[in-house]
Amino acid sequence: MPKDLNLIHMPDGRVVNETGQDPAVSKVTGFVRYWIGADLGQSNDYSAVCVIKDQQLPIHDGTRVVLGARNRTVVYADKFRGVSYVDVVDHLIRLRNAAPFGGKSELVIDGTSIGRVVSDMLFDQSVPHMAIQMTGGQEWRRSGRYVNASKTLMIENLAVLFAAGELTFAHDLPLRSEIEEDLGSFTTQTTAAGNQIITQSRNASGHGDLGIGLIVAAFGSQYLAPKNIKVSRLTGMY
Repeated sequence: MPKDLNLIHMPDGRVVNETGQDPAVSKVTGFVRYWIGADLGQSNDYSAVCVIKDQQLPIHDGTRVVLGARNRTVVYADKFRGVSYVDVVDHLIRLRNAAPFGGKSELVIDGTSIGRVVSDMLFDQSVPHMAIQMTGGQEWRRSGRYVNASKTLMIENLAVLFAAGELTFAHDLPLRSEIEEDLGSFTTQTTAAGNQIITQSRNASGHGDLGIGLIVAAFGSQYLAPKNIKVSRLTGMY
C-alpha cells in the first residue's frame, strides 16, 4: 500500500482517502474546518476576528490507514472600527462564505453586550452561529445558539492548547504581535475566598479585542466541535 495517500477534500470539510476500489484499504474520514471567532466592539471600539484552521487527516502509519494527529493553527486575523453593526454582520457573513472557509466554517462570537444585538441580526438572516456569554465560575452550558461559559475556563483552555503545542500561529500571520499583547493583558488573581479569577488590563492596542476573538474560537474548537461517529466492520465474529 502506498504511504502517500490521495486525499479527497469534500465541500463540507470532510476529507477521505481514495481506496482505488481495493477492499484491503480502509476508507478513513478526517476533516478540515475553520473556527471564526469574533469580538464585537461599540462604534468607537475595535471589532476583531481570528480564524483557527482545525484539521485531522487520514495518514498511512506504515501498516494501515488511520487518522493522523489533530492540528490547529491561527491562520487569519483582522480588526476594524468605525463601521455600523449592519456592516459588521455583512462582513462576518462574507468571511464565513469566502474561500477557503465557505461550507466548512463555524462562526463563534462573543455574545456579551453588543454581541447579543449582532447575534440577533445573524439569527434574523438565518446565519448559523454560536454566541458565547462569558460568566464566572468554571462551567459552561449551551442552550440553542447561546453558550454560557466561564471566562476563566476559556482562557485556561487557550493557554493549555498553546502549551501542549496543539495550537500554533501560522508563520506569516499578520497581527500576531497584537494578539500576543492582547493575551498578555489577562492575568490570574486569587480572591480573599481563595477563588481564581481572570482580570484584564488595557494594553497599548486597546481592550484585547483580538485576544477575545481567539479565545472564543479556541473554545469553540475544543468544546463545540461536531461529534463524529466512526462506523467500523467487526472482523473475526461468528
